Amino acid sequence: MRTRFRARTGVRAVAAALLVAAATAQAATPAQAQSARPGMLTVADLPPDDLTWQGGASDQPGGSFDTRCLADWNRPSVPEENIWSADFLTSETASAYERVYVLPTEAEAIALADSARQYYAGCAGRQQAQYPGDVVTGQDHGTVDVEEGATVGGIHLKYVTTWSGHVDVLYGVGRDGNTVALVEWESNWTQPDVLAFKETVRAAVNRLY
Repeated sequence: MRTRFRARTGVRAVAAALLVAAATAQAATPAQAQSARPGMLTVADLPPDDLTWQGGASDQPGGSFDTRCLADWNRPSVPEENIWSADFLTSETASAYERVYVLPTEAEAIALADSARQYYAGCAGRQQAQYPGDVVTGQDHGTVDVEEGATVGGIHLKYVTTWSGHVDVLYGVGRDGNTVALVEWESNWTQPDVLAFKETVRAAVNRLY
């Protein structure tokens, strides 16, 4: 009797473990699918430059926010495993980056895109406050007709007090369903090609799915 009881107990334990494993696998599947890297920009999608672009998308989720216009952005909460990054640069002339956020719902993606647009819109003012003796101008470069839409803007920072150079920044915010792409280009050398950058933003949103 003891032997049978132990055998039955062992069978039950194995069955329970299998049920737990199956439930865990089912629960993990949506998260794994959600955190899979979306399609992202390549060097071929970036605005043309006299020097060669280098870099690309990371195979690991998570991203930094140390760009000029988003450095202190208090973005809506997004788990690090649902943020994907691509970083690019030339040897001297320009740099660019892309951040892609995969949200649980479309409503959350809309909120995040709106938050990014508002923060970008305040970039010129924040830069002017940081460099009060220099000249900062903001630009609204309009929209890009792609998926749920994208907007493009920029700033021009003319240094007067520190050195005689300048910095140009272009930024784009686009959305496809529950996924948001942010793209930024910066240079203190190359003049901004707005039309080319708009095509970069279009490519970023089109590549998401």
